[in-house]
Amino acid sequence: MKKFKRQYLSEQDFDYVFFDHNQPITLSAKSKIKGIILSGGKGNPYEPLNLTSNFVAMFNFNVPILGFCLGHEIIAVAHRGRIKKLADYHGKKELITITKPSDPIFEGLNKKDVSLVKRHSFYVSELPDSIENLGTSETCSTEIIEHRNKPIYGFQSHPEASGADGLLIVRNFLKICGISE
Repeated sequence: MKKFKRQYLSEQDFDYVFFDHNQPITLSAKSKIKGIILSGGKGNPYEPLNLTSNFVAMFNFNVPILGFCLGHEIIAVAHRGRIKKLADYHGKKELITITKPSDPIFEGLNKKDVSLVKRHSFYVSELPDSIENLGTSETCSTEIIEHRNKPIYGFQSHPEASGADGLLIVRNFLKICGISE
């Protein structure tokens, strides 16, 4: 995913800063942040990983947030949801049924199902009242989530690595952030 971020984002006409989840965020409160992408990674929010940067980013910058895989799980747990371990590691493309196709994150998809790459061992098993479910699959009932009152989205999958439909989702997130390509 680092390759995606650096390759895709570097091709766009805007500035961005990339921090690994275990690096401190070195941005001042006066930094003009338009959006945050929480990337995937190994582990889960319950393990002794250093996820401080993710939580600092989510709660100190009032901007749209997009989480992939581990980022999706962090969003759920940060809002008092729960995750569980899958019986088997899941790594393949999977058809995801979108339950709210009118949401701005799906603009231009013009379909109710999307095939996205997944690589994960955990899934969001319980959503808090503040989070809405936007997508399901055979593997996970909470594939895509959105905060009910804030532009915060989580994808258990990796749209950034899933071809044209996935990149459209990322572009839609950039639009939500007020960033035009």
